[in-house]
Amino acid sequence: MSSMFSLSGFKRLLCLWCRAQQERVSRMLPFATRNRKLIYTEGGSYSNEGPAEMISKIGKSTFKLRRIPIQAKCFVFVLLIICVYLYGSIYLAWGQNRLTSEDFLEVHKCPACYGQNFCFNLFDNQFDLSGISKYKVFDRINVKNVHYAKHKYQGHQIVLKKLGHDDEIKIIDDRLCKDSFRESGCDLGKRMAVSKTAKDIHASGFLPEHLKDSSFMFFCVTHKLVDRVMDRYPVVGSKGDHMPLDDKLQILYTAQVNPEPLMLSTFPASEGWPFPEYYGACGRYIVEEYSGKPLADFYDAPFEKRADLAYQMIKMADRLTSDPEWNLYWTDLSAENFAVDPAGKLTYIDAENIVVADKQATKIANKEHWDELSEAVFVECEEGITDCLSFDVSLMCKHYMTDHNYYAVCRNMLSRYADDRVNGGIPHLLHDMPPHASDDWDLDNLLNECTRPHQSQGRIKAAHKLLHALDNLRNLPKPDAKAKHGNRIPHI
Repeated sequence: MSSMFSLSGFKRLLCLWCRAQQERVSRMLPFATRNRKLIYTEGGSYSNEGPAEMISKIGKSTFKLRRIPIQAKCFVFVLLIICVYLYGSIYLAWGQNRLTSEDFLEVHKCPACYGQNFCFNLFDNQFDLSGISKYKVFDRINVKNVHYAKHKYQGHQIVLKKLGHDDEIKIIDDRLCKDSFRESGCDLGKRMAVSKTAKDIHASGFLPEHLKDSSFMFFCVTHKLVDRVMDRYPVVGSKGDHMPLDDKLQILYTAQVNPEPLMLSTFPASEGWPFPEYYGACGRYIVEEYSGKPLADFYDAPFEKRADLAYQMIKMADRLTSDPEWNLYWTDLSAENFAVDPAGKLTYIDAENIVVADKQATKIANKEHWDELSEAVFVECEEGITDCLSFDVSLMCKHYMTDHNYYAVCRNMLSRYADDRVNGGIPHLLHDMPPHASDDWDLDNLLNECTRPHQSQGRIKAAHKLLHALDNLRNLPKPDAKAKHGNRIPHI
């Protein structure tokens, strides 16, 4: 009797405990879940609604979804795919450094590449891409294949260039495939070393004929230039005559695609040439110094600042033609070819289209008139065109000096002939010059004489006078300083 009572008492206690736990869990649930029949309406009251009514509403919503036009459904679907793609690209950009990827740098295509001396710095995860370069999705609009990166620890910026559009590089690749007895799209990493040109270089050495007419840099090519290129080419192994075949093929490939890295290493900034510092290459990307903002950003700067930039530009022209051994001539000159660093230093950043002439070789090419100055001829542009810089490369190869660089600067950058505002472009660099620049320093007339000289050697004379005038204009005291010291009596 007592055992039965105790068993029934235990069951009762168990039921009470289960009910208490159920109520406890119920209190943890939202109100609408605990009271499914009481739904809060917009009017501020409650209404009874059972499962049937809820199912009915779900059915109506499904019916409305089916009535949406197919075009709208497709649009939403495509939008969803784009969002997923963008999210994935951003996620991968933050999670993966593309500069450590051999596929991104295309190292596997060497020796059909620009070099490999900088690969360790990239594979060692020392640099991070910056700006839109971090995101692969933007590569489609980055048709010039120029990327920016920062050193993770030192913070300095670098520029990575692929040296051409993908279509331009493919044309070179297909031509080299043909030289390797293969169809377009062949594996140049394996085929270039057994190409017809590679066998010829292996048998007879690296000769000017192998580089002749591959680019402007080698239009006047000589043995001396080839030796200088090989001696200064940044490689880990031997240089000069003992350079491995693969390194010679890398020089050949670079010359055909874009000789800019060869220009930067052969005529380095450390020797006073007005180019960015060259760090090296990895696969099909070169790495060079970040030289600052584009020159176009300074066209609205105060006149004194623009006078300083114009002064530096003419000094560049003078440097390129005053070297005792070499003449370097611009063939492409526009605002996008220059950059200005925070200190105000001007740098020429696009060294692709530069003619290199060996001064000693001009004596052989033009024995009678090699030492005569070759003067560029002014050409009037057609209506609606401002960039019509003309030149004769053969004269650059045959004369000890030409005044072409001075002509290029005055014609394409500084004078009124470079003003493209009528066509919606930018003005010339020295636009809206103040009265004292024209009246006191005769700047406008000097620019005209530099562009269209009226006497023999008039362009060089005008360029030297321009340097003197611009040097004074860029160092004029500011108006506030004049006002502050205007009443000061000078000491005698």
